Amino acid sequence: MKYFNKKLSVIVLAITVILMSSCNKKYFYDGINDDPTQLKNPTPALMLSPILLASGYEYGGDESRFPSIFMQQVTGAANQSYSAGIYNISPDDVDNMWSFGFYGGLMNNTYDLITKSGALNQKYYHAIGQIVMANLLQRATDLWGDIPYSQAFKGNESKNAAFDTQESIYASVLSLLNGGIAEIEAGDDGATLPGQEDILYRNSKDDIDLQMGHWKKFAHALKARCFIHLAKVSPVYYDSVLKEVPLAFKANSDNAIVPFSGSSVNSSNPTFQFNDQRGDIAYGSNFLYYKLLGKDPRYNIYYDTTMKVNKQTGKIDTLVDLGSFNGAASSSIYLMTYDELKFIEAEAQFQKGAKSLAADAYNAAVVANLARTGADAAYAAVVAKTAATITLNDIMTQKYIALFLSSEVWTDWRRTGLPQLTPASGNVTGGIIPRALVYPSKEIRYNSNTPKNRTLTSKLWWDK
Repeated sequence: MKYFNKKLSVIVLAITVILMSSCNKKYFYDGINDDPTQLKNPTPALMLSPILLASGYEYGGDESRFPSIFMQQVTGAANQSYSAGIYNISPDDVDNMWSFGFYGGLMNNTYDLITKSGALNQKYYHAIGQIVMANLLQRATDLWGDIPYSQAFKGNESKNAAFDTQESIYASVLSLLNGGIAEIEAGDDGATLPGQEDILYRNSKDDIDLQMGHWKKFAHALKARCFIHLAKVSPVYYDSVLKEVPLAFKANSDNAIVPFSGSSVNSSNPTFQFNDQRGDIAYGSNFLYYKLLGKDPRYNIYYDTTMKVNKQTGKIDTLVDLGSFNGAASSSIYLMTYDELKFIEAEAQFQKGAKSLAADAYNAAVVANLARTGADAAYAAVVAKTAATITLNDIMTQKYIALFLSSEVWTDWRRTGLPQLTPASGNVTGGIIPRALVYPSKEIRYNSNTPKNRTLTSKLWWDK
């Protein structure tokens, strides 16, 4: 049985049935039976909402769990989650995330969205498609490193797609983001414009300029995220970060949020679904838990410690569970937030020696995160810093807390080594916390270009 519940992948397919009908160019193989009940040639307007929903589902689902376990924000308590907790992960364990998540679903369909909107001259849909693809590529390359892109999504020709280097993937990500920004700035006077199907930034006023303005800021925020990742390659990227920040998010109202209604299984938050079906993850007794316990108001936001029935003993017990902010059926998934952006700014300013500006950005990030999570705003004064007291550890630790369950935390740790974590006891990697995911078994089996000798301790290009 694979680590990531295949049932969850099936749910993703169910909620994106219209989207998946567009997949006439399969990443791995052609020849799937033609289903006459499926909608043929859906328009960009029909494709957008399922893509965004699936993107959030992936980000808050499979994509979150390995990093959250590695970074000791959650605990692998049983079954495959326990194995992940001691870094015992095989190529089979990541198959669903790669095949049903990124390639067989999300990126393939986003490629179709870009292609169809381009052919129809629907410029705003095309811009959104480029920004979404850039985000997906960034997320995938930060998990695996070298990945297929330039030769992917081309039917049979993609069976042995080359793995583009991570350096070239980042160049493609930035090119896509710049292309999306340029298209938004150029405008779209066509008759077909994004509306309520844009679940990230639709608005009650039907103000297309406001809507696309949010997408433009999101693209600049993603550029800032990319540049801070690359700062380990060269410190020149700190300057690139600081050029993007003023063009990106200005407040929590700009956050890129994927909503889940929770009205049915298919419309429920992915973490809620996983916990409801599997229960392999525990939330107490880990590094983050003890970091918050008795000190931070987000403890009562992130965790539920009410009395409940212990499923193993059948007795009423006090169990630490995931709080409703992240763990309810209707909990939203945040693709990127204003507080993340301000932490990125704080790091860049700190590394450039601008301690006062770093403290200002750090303090603003904490305030924004407390507001976003609904925690007591007064706590901001407790952890506030000045130019004389701010440290990189302050910035990265508060960012670690703020981005609970986000895969960005793993990227930050690989770049900075902060917060300082002790490898899990009983680990099978010689005491080394994982720095990359292994490639999936299907890719190893069917694509002869899959890089060899990848292990969990292999370093990615920007990590060396």
